[in-house]
Amino acid sequence: MEEEAGRDKSAAPSTGPGSEKYQKILDAAVEVIAERGYFNCPVSAIAKRAGVADGTIYLYFKSKDDVLRTAIDTTFERFYRQVEERFQTLKGPREQLEYIAEVHLASAQVNRSMAILMQTEMRQSAKFIAEFSHHHLVRYIQVVREVIRRGQQEGIFRQDISDGVVAHCMFGAIDELLSSAVFTGRAYDAKATARQVMDVLMNGIATG
Repeated sequence: MEEEAGRDKSAAPSTGPGSEKYQKILDAAVEVIAERGYFNCPVSAIAKRAGVADGTIYLYFKSKDDVLRTAIDTTFERFYRQVEERFQTLKGPREQLEYIAEVHLASAQVNRSMAILMQTEMRQSAKFIAEFSHHHLVRYIQVVREVIRRGQQEGIFRQDISDGVVAHCMFGAIDELLSSAVFTGRAYDAKATARQVMDVLMNGIATG
């Protein structure tokens, strides 16, 4: 998801989570795993890309699994913070759904390596799929459901539809577009495409 602009590096700790070296390791892991594949990516390759000794990785992370898990967690936490901050001023349910879709779609442009990792490597591991589903997918769906329920209460959205079904349809549509971007190299205008996805989701494709 979209990285926070203008990160204040001076405020980051010198060691441990949030430090420059910690972030370098995470960024290197995402890049190398996206290029070589998870099972063909030894910790030494991550360390070399990050410019640190192999043993340094283990000062910050328990294993290669832990590095990947942390990279994914960090990315999604950034996404949720961005959405929460924007929702402070963006109040309309339709506009909020469009914004979620836009940020989600923009992720392939903001960090292509992470998009490749999410659409390919993570899905080759039943363990990572289960972890993602139980943590990030559940939270994503819940955020969307809350917006839909608010829209239903305000009379903007139909009352006879399942907010859960709509939320899963929304995630699935955007996820498929991201797969297309990763596998074909197609570039999407995140804002315009998000608007189209939500238009189809809310209004269908029939005329009138």
